[in-house]
Amino acid sequence: MAIPIFKRREIVRLLCVNSNLSNRQIANMLEVASGSVNKIASQLPMLGMSWDELKTLDDDAFLAAFINKPKPIQSNRPYPDCLLWHMEMERDKDVTLRLLWEEWHTDHRDGVSYPQATRIYRKWLKKQRVSMRKIHYPGESIFVDFAGRTLPIYNPDNHEVRRAQVFVATLGASSYSFSMAVWSQTIPDWILCNVKMLEYFGGVPRIITPDNLKSAVTKITRSGPLINPTYAEFAEHYGTAILPARSRKPDDKGSVEVSVQIVQRWILAALRHRQFYSLEEANTEILRLLEILNHREMKAYKTSRQQRYEMLDEPALKPLPDTAYEYAAWRLKVRVGDNYHVLHDGHYYSVPYALAHSFVDIRASSKTIEIIHNGMRVASHVLSNLPGVYTTHPQHRSPNHIAYLEGGPDQLLQWSKSVGMATEKVFQQHLLESRHLANGIRTACAIQKLGRQYGVERLEAVCEYAIRINSVTHSSILSIFRSKVDQRPEQPSKTEAQASHANLRGRDYYKQSIGEKE
Repeated sequence: MAIPIFKRREIVRLLCVNSNLSNRQIANMLEVASGSVNKIASQLPMLGMSWDELKTLDDDAFLAAFINKPKPIQSNRPYPDCLLWHMEMERDKDVTLRLLWEEWHTDHRDGVSYPQATRIYRKWLKKQRVSMRKIHYPGESIFVDFAGRTLPIYNPDNHEVRRAQVFVATLGASSYSFSMAVWSQTIPDWILCNVKMLEYFGGVPRIITPDNLKSAVTKITRSGPLINPTYAEFAEHYGTAILPARSRKPDDKGSVEVSVQIVQRWILAALRHRQFYSLEEANTEILRLLEILNHREMKAYKTSRQQRYEMLDEPALKPLPDTAYEYAAWRLKVRVGDNYHVLHDGHYYSVPYALAHSFVDIRASSKTIEIIHNGMRVASHVLSNLPGVYTTHPQHRSPNHIAYLEGGPDQLLQWSKSVGMATEKVFQQHLLESRHLANGIRTACAIQKLGRQYGVERLEAVCEYAIRINSVTHSSILSIFRSKVDQRPEQPSKTEAQASHANLRGRDYYKQSIGEKE
């Protein structure tokens, strides 16, 4: 049986300092074999070191001074590059050590064998796997993830089973945990879980660290992860930041990985014999077991998660906003059609006509839909569920389209009525009294265009003058506009005195002639 290191040190100290004690006495004092003391005593002179020098050595160096192990013979055979092998296997999961060794061995026939190569690689890999203890400050971070184990929910009618996903969140400093069941890992359920999580914790952390699921991270790019726009809007509403864990790096969210394991063991495993017929029923029972879990004492800290939460995280969390986040679905880079409408869930919504063929972003909440271009909202509509129907704001139409839509008889009459009585009378003559309606509409549209060009007040005055002279054609009205005759002062009519001579028969003559014929 090997002698413990502290007894070895004591043997050496007694042999060096106290020369009055025999080897047997030292062996009896420390309860070791006398032969072991004799062997150490015979090695001391060969070391050439005093006790003051020996006591400064660490345990490994102290043992190496007394144990003369033969140094391993360095082989002259080539060794593989372990780092290069490791990078190759990380780049392609189907690459094996056997394949790498065979490729390497073709160029190094005198190299080490395959068993030796695997031992060398595994020894190298073990030295690379070092971990660092992370310190989580109060109120700094929440780690969120879905558990690998699902919860069965039974249909009360036909007893069909539907698997519910279990969401787990934990505070970094106190390990205070939250859990709930939802139907899926899609963005609506993901946002619901995060909202309920913050309400349960009663505050907002500075950072939320999720996994790289699609509901949280849309895409991983070279410049970093691209956060889902709905999740980013959620973070902006609560004034927090989203910092996803690195891909295939579970240590980045080790707290929640442990919490997932604890929830699976203490909650989901405890519910294995229960049958739930709704999510509400399952979440009620999960919440009950969660309270028990958070109040259970942790062995490492001798306190419960609830006590650590009240002491560390609760005072440091930021307060919740006045209103909870309302879920809104985002669609990015949606092309606008040539009719300046975008399609969303089968319904068409208008945007300003200048944005035809452009790309816009769509934000759809439970009641409204917002259309955003270059970061600015350009249109907003009430959400409609009617498929194939168009919702168009009049201001979004182009001037030509507005003029075309306003070219109907009813629209023209309504417009003329808004201008004045004279204009309305002129339009009625063209639209209601004309033999050919098409010609009347064309004339009315031309007069309307003049009104937009010169102003409606000027049009009303011109129409009034045209009625007075009994000439309401388009050419006559256009001539009045150009000549401005309606704006000239009226000249008083002068009656010339009739000359009296024999050639003027007068009015009485014709009356007499007509009477004789009758």
